[in-house]
Amino acid sequence: MGIHGRGLAVLATLIAVTAAACGSSNPLGGGAGSADLKSIVVGSGDFPESEIIAEIYAQSLAANGFNVARQLAIGSRETYIPALKDHSIDLVPDYIGNLLLYFDPHATITAADAVQLALLRELPGDLSILTPSPASDTDTVTVTGDTAKKWNLKTIADLAPHSAEVKFAAPSEFQTRPAGLPGLRKNYGLDISPANFVAISDGGGPATVRALVGGAVTAANIFSTSAAIPQNNLVILEDPKDDFVAGNVVPLVNSQKKSDALKTVLDAVSARLTTAGLTRLNASVSGNSGLDPDQAARKWVQDNGFSKPMVK
Repeated sequence: MGIHGRGLAVLATLIAVTAAACGSSNPLGGGAGSADLKSIVVGSGDFPESEIIAEIYAQSLAANGFNVARQLAIGSRETYIPALKDHSIDLVPDYIGNLLLYFDPHATITAADAVQLALLRELPGDLSILTPSPASDTDTVTVTGDTAKKWNLKTIADLAPHSAEVKFAAPSEFQTRPAGLPGLRKNYGLDISPANFVAISDGGGPATVRALVGGAVTAANIFSTSAAIPQNNLVILEDPKDDFVAGNVVPLVNSQKKSDALKTVLDAVSARLTTAGLTRLNASVSGNSGLDPDQAARKWVQDNGFSKPMVK
């Protein structure tokens, strides 16, 4: 699936070297941990969306009497999973599909409910998830608003009759991975010829967006919460057969810190997060004039009523 794996190969190598040198799988060095269930260290991945969600968690918990510390932008799962296990951090936002693939790289299920059940089976005992959010950051097939209107496109299947005309932009591995071109062909009959595939390896980023908006390609693999979608009037085609693995946001927590109070607050927060809302949050921090992640989170927390206590 590949989401949120940007630039991680170098980081993973650095982590391996550090671990070998220090005799620890956690480059943060390990934490003493606290037996106080109201003392929580919130971590995040090293990209803005993860930092925003982590701040939403942190600020909402702080408003409900938790003593919250932060360890943000600490890297990939190869970094923060060991950090969760040894209490350097207690809580981090993650995505159910990617998390399942971390623990079971051969998993092939994609629908949200099935992914959640499989993840519950695969998680080690010292890690727990809370209730996943409706908000989902996952792969998509995206077109311009003009193309969607011209061809009356709602779902990926609607694009299939136009296969011969479609130039498709995605990272090069999209040509062979099961949910990429093979999956689109199998599930929807969208058959992109090699000559019409344009490899752009920026993870659905600016170069991909420019190619799509500029007309160099007809459709592109862009993540569902990309700020570029509302900014450029792009249209995500629906994926009713779940070709792409579910990317629902989920709090991942050290099991020792999974209290009723924590679950009450974060389940309520997760229930209010939506894909469209997360896309707007990403847009609010993009560009030179964008907000900092903590500022964007603060506005969301206030607007959604989480700046006041809800638990005792």
